[in-house]
Amino acid sequence: MSENDTIMTKILHVEDALKESLHRVEIIERRLRTKLLTTENRERLENELEEVKEVLKKNEEKLHDLRRENTKSYMVAACLVFICFLVYGVYCMFNTKEVSKKFVNKL
Repeated sequence: MSENDTIMTKILHVEDALKESLHRVEIIERRLRTKLLTTENRERLENELEEVKEVLKKNEEKLHDLRRENTKSYMVAACLVFICFLVYGVYCMFNTKEVSKKFVNKL
């Protein structure tokens, strides 16, 4: 990931890494269920499983943080839209009174 990636792009990258890690965990667990492993291979797979689980946990935390950041971005955009409608409503409210006064005075 580069610095110029958008939040959504970063989220997609992290989700892909999560999928790969989950797939790797499934493969390792499936291998560990077989009884034909030597103790050396079993220990190696168990260590690898722990490492993959750590990576998985870090990626889940990163994904959670990115989603929170993404929510903040949407909240800022929603607030800006709300402020625009509020300013427009106030403008229409005051502008309508002046137009109404001019219209009533002409009659």
